[in-house]
Amino acid sequence: MRPISKMLRLTTSILSLSLPAAAYAQQATNIPATPPAAQDASSTQIGDIVVTAQRRSERLQDAPLAITAIGGASLQRTAVTNISDIQTSIPNVNISLRNGSGVVAIRGIGYDIVTAGADGSVSINSDGIYQSRPAAALSSLYDVERVEVARGPQGTLYGRNSTGGAINIISRRPTDSLEGYIDLSYGNYNALSVEGAISGPIVNDKLLARVAVKLEDRDGWGTNLYNGKDVDDVKSRAIRGMVEFRPSEVVNFLLIGDYFKRDDSANALHFIGCVSPVCNANAAINRGFSLPSNPRDVNQDIQAGYRPEQYGVTLISKVELPFADLTALTGYKNGKSYFLSDFDGTAQLGSFATREENYHTFSQELQLGHHSDKLDWILGGFYFHERNFARTNAAFPPFLAPALSRVFQGGTLFTDAYAVFGELSYHVTPKFTMTVGGRYSDEHKKVEGEEIYTNGPTNTRARPGEAFPCVVCVSIPNTASFNAFTPKFGAQYKFSPHQMIYVNVQKGFKSGGFAVGAVTQPFQPETIWSYEAGLKADWFDRALTTNIAVYHYDYKDLQVGQIVGTATEIRNAASAKVDGVEAEFRLEAGSHVSFDGFGSYNHARLVSYTAPNPAYAAQSPDQSGHLLSNAPKWTGKLGAEYATEAAAGTLTLRGEVFTSSRVYFSPFNNLTNSQAPYTLFNASLRYDGPGGWYGSLFVNNLTDKLVVSGTIVSSGAVGGYVAAQYLPPRMYGIKVGKRF
Repeated sequence: MRPISKMLRLTTSILSLSLPAAAYAQQATNIPATPPAAQDASSTQIGDIVVTAQRRSERLQDAPLAITAIGGASLQRTAVTNISDIQTSIPNVNISLRNGSGVVAIRGIGYDIVTAGADGSVSINSDGIYQSRPAAALSSLYDVERVEVARGPQGTLYGRNSTGGAINIISRRPTDSLEGYIDLSYGNYNALSVEGAISGPIVNDKLLARVAVKLEDRDGWGTNLYNGKDVDDVKSRAIRGMVEFRPSEVVNFLLIGDYFKRDDSANALHFIGCVSPVCNANAAINRGFSLPSNPRDVNQDIQAGYRPEQYGVTLISKVELPFADLTALTGYKNGKSYFLSDFDGTAQLGSFATREENYHTFSQELQLGHHSDKLDWILGGFYFHERNFARTNAAFPPFLAPALSRVFQGGTLFTDAYAVFGELSYHVTPKFTMTVGGRYSDEHKKVEGEEIYTNGPTNTRARPGEAFPCVVCVSIPNTASFNAFTPKFGAQYKFSPHQMIYVNVQKGFKSGGFAVGAVTQPFQPETIWSYEAGLKADWFDRALTTNIAVYHYDYKDLQVGQIVGTATEIRNAASAKVDGVEAEFRLEAGSHVSFDGFGSYNHARLVSYTAPNPAYAAQSPDQSGHLLSNAPKWTGKLGAEYATEAAAGTLTLRGEVFTSSRVYFSPFNNLTNSQAPYTLFNASLRYDGPGGWYGSLFVNNLTDKLVVSGTIVSSGAVGGYVAAQYLPPRMYGIKVGKRF
């Protein structure tokens, strides 16, 4: 009765939120105010997909950069719930879980910083608005038109910190006629999901609206044997509302409001060993505290907690001027995140750590652009402000680390970022195009109320979330400014309407800043020079599509997180180089059978970096030649699909396999702190019937492979142990839905 009653409650909730909008729906005539909707890769030629990664509408195969687009229909066919689930579908993308954040790396460029307030190296943009907090990578993904992943530095057209690339999430927009869908799924671990949307006009063709909702509930993949509660479960709620106003044929406003919240025990930390060959004698495991036989269980006196919450407002304004199109993107985000974990990973009393953020962001971007037969150009300005109170709070049992029984690291970080940018593409001939662009970025950062202390009354048991009395404190207000000019040079030659080559040389920049609460001097920016060449081509009357890219990066002053004593600091490593090749393909082998996949080689390694391993003092400090974090050398995917007519509808059988070489989670390249090579298998059977009905059976991770997705490593002072977070186990279920 439990699954049925929960599903009824979820269904009632979504219908009560969606149905009122239907009362205002009327028929209307479409007035295009935005680029055409992207077609789904599974239902049409890849070259027909329209993307906007270059701030203009163009076919995917015409975009002279390494980019992959996944349509919303493909996302709905699989068990994709957030951005981290798409990594097995895109070359050289690795998304690991760490302290409740999604650590996104593209071609090895990401970040391995675990302190609160840290910025990512891959910009995540939702409907054009920059998402500054890495926790955004784990927010719910629903009612999506498409997801675009641009690989390589995006230093010209995108806002901040895009040395690795950019992920653009484009939501479905309001429609001119009444339409919608409801999608329900149920699977093992009592996994219940309800997603739905309703869209249509309110006032003829002048005022349109859309409301979308997603609700998820799932039992945990494991149990905390200490208290019998689930760990790695899900309880999330998300809603998005849109209102589109078309006062004339040349003016358009789109107002978006969204809200997301989770409250569960996701991302639990699982003790998997120590960095050193023998665990430190102070480690809890050597004090007689046992580990569960099932690696997905835990035995911890502190129950894991994951409670992110965010709401935002976006206004997209467009005006078609006689000589160009003017676009304004205005965004406000207000959010908080709270992650609680048992620091020693066992039932030893009194040890915990929290990672907390409370942030407010505002961004404003203006774009002026024009497209013609001879010239494409865009000019723009960007402003971003963030106030982020971030802290890490931890405690250790006195007998484990008497001098470190209380730990606090925190403060408030203010960021003001300004930029002007431009890009011009000149079509020298109908086949040959040259591009030049540049961006000047100017960032100012200030930290206030910064404190760090490592002592406290040893006779007072700490509580999660408690700010300890300040016994030994340091507070140094500080400011810093950083600026850079990031140019781009490119050339593109089309052999035919469906075959072209391109070359790009561009620079990427990630701002410096402060490790909040470490009370250190600011770390410096990191920069990348990228050299890339690619071939995009359709063959045999477009039955075969192949996209190939080769690249080389010169990567300077990498920002690397290190635990020094009990504080997490951010330091600049010397240099790294990245060389690689990516190949994507899709083959229509007749009217019923198709194949798709990719293969990638990515050699991302440190050229020079000298730093002692704080978790293993005996290791050599010379890390030269080590692979970068979250950067497997080899990844590949192969998918096969068979579709046929059945019972007045279409029956589609799909299977796919993804494989990866070893992934290290720190530049020290310790085997315990890594994931060995692994392979995942997925399969699904889907029926699309008449009247908008559809249903599917699915199974992901068919062999139930245990895969580490991210780790946290403690200081050598408390044992140097490794706590892991895992990818999902075998997940299977049924999904049904209807479009109307």
